[in-house]
Amino acid sequence: MTKRKKTQKNKASKGWFHFLKRDGKKKAVEKSSPRKRKKDNAPRVGPSLRIALTIVGFALLAAGLTAGFMAMERYVKTLPQIQSRTGPLKLINPPAWFDLAWEDQMIQALGGSHFPLDETTAQLVWERLQHIDWLEKDSVRVRITPRHVEVKAAYRRPIVSATVEGRRCYVDEKMIVFDALPVTKIAVPEVVGFRQRSVPSPGTVWLAEDVRAAMELARVLTLMDQQMLTAEEPLTKPLLDEIASIDVSNFAGRQNPAKPHLVLNVKDGQTKVHWGAAWGQASRLMEADEKEKVAILYQFYVENGQTLRGTAKFIDLTQPRTLVPRP
Repeated sequence: MTKRKKTQKNKASKGWFHFLKRDGKKKAVEKSSPRKRKKDNAPRVGPSLRIALTIVGFALLAAGLTAGFMAMERYVKTLPQIQSRTGPLKLINPPAWFDLAWEDQMIQALGGSHFPLDETTAQLVWERLQHIDWLEKDSVRVRITPRHVEVKAAYRRPIVSATVEGRRCYVDEKMIVFDALPVTKIAVPEVVGFRQRSVPSPGTVWLAEDVRAAMELARVLTLMDQQMLTAEEPLTKPLLDEIASIDVSNFAGRQNPAKPHLVLNVKDGQTKVHWGAAWGQASRLMEADEKEKVAILYQFYVENGQTLRGTAKFIDLTQPRTLVPRP
């Protein structure tokens, strides 16, 4: 009996101190963990506030992206202006007689006067220039420089003109036909009296012997003018400026063998120059040599104050005479 009571007393004492010990541990833990207490005491974010903050974040992100894309778009728009430059067309050594109307037609055929300075432009310009009839196709060269689109080519110089059915065209020294454009710096006499009633398409050869005879005569007078304009006592203006047309209606004597085969009509509408046979045919017809004809004509031109207008009814060059020195 006494033993049982002692045991119960021990249990009671053990249980009492046991609970005290457990309470002490809890208090110690609570004292040693202030962060945990603060975290537990912190206010918690509710679901509605979290949604509102998310929406605001997305709105700010969208605004930032929009501003960034707008800035990038402005940069892209200005970037080609910096990296892709353009330049004007530049003709390398065009002939002295080259007129503004010819350049305007070239610009029109190319679709503008300024081009991107890249190799694609060089090919495009070269291809379009192939369609201009007064350029020799094989001579066209296009080069891109940092400032220009350079074009170098051989230009067909008009020697004579002809009009058929209201269409006026030029003929160069190779008898190539091309459409006529205004020209003010050189004389281009017209061929009249030729038989052919049609003109070949531009860029092709005109196989008309009477037109060829007029072209060869005009070419000789052009070369003579160039020599005389640079002589020691130069001309003040070309003789060919006095010639309005070359009449080939009696070419090869087809109308009257006794009359001059070729006649130069002076611009006064009255004076005529009887040239005679086509170039190279004078000896066959017992006429004056071609060199003699040229010398006599230019001497007459100089002696009359460098004009043929109103000087005589006709100037005959067909009769042989002593060779007159060139003035």
